[in-house]
Amino acid sequence: MAAEFIDVNNHPRLEEGHGKKILFNSRGFHTWIHGDYAGDTGVMHKHSADQTFYCIEGECTFHFADGSSRKLTPGMIVHLDAGTLYQLENTGGGYMALLGNRAENGKNPRYLEDGEEVAINRSAEQVAAMEKAKAEAKG
Repeated sequence: MAAEFIDVNNHPRLEEGHGKKILFNSRGFHTWIHGDYAGDTGVMHKHSADQTFYCIEGECTFHFADGSSRKLTPGMIVHLDAGTLYQLENTGGGYMALLGNRAENGKNPRYLEDGEEVAINRSAEQVAAMEKAKAEAKG
């Protein structure tokens, strides 16, 4: 029998700056733990497959391209259709842990609003710095 059991409620916290740890990965599906610290904000992005997030601990605000936002707190789940632009922000006072599932391989890229690929685990600040450096290089 091919089965693996993981107790996500007792999973160790991720180190700062390492917001994603893949737990299961296959050709067409993966599951991960996403952990952020108070004030951490990701970049607005989208994926090419449907996904869900379940809040294990803390508080996560999902921001959307239309300017709306919604908080996810422990016990809540959210489903995002493929192509939905969103940004994660830890708006709680401590560590935040989400369990995520997406119907694609965990090594697939994510995309910015303009369709440009962005590396996994880049924060909004890192992406802004990269864009600034590109603009300065074009001079």
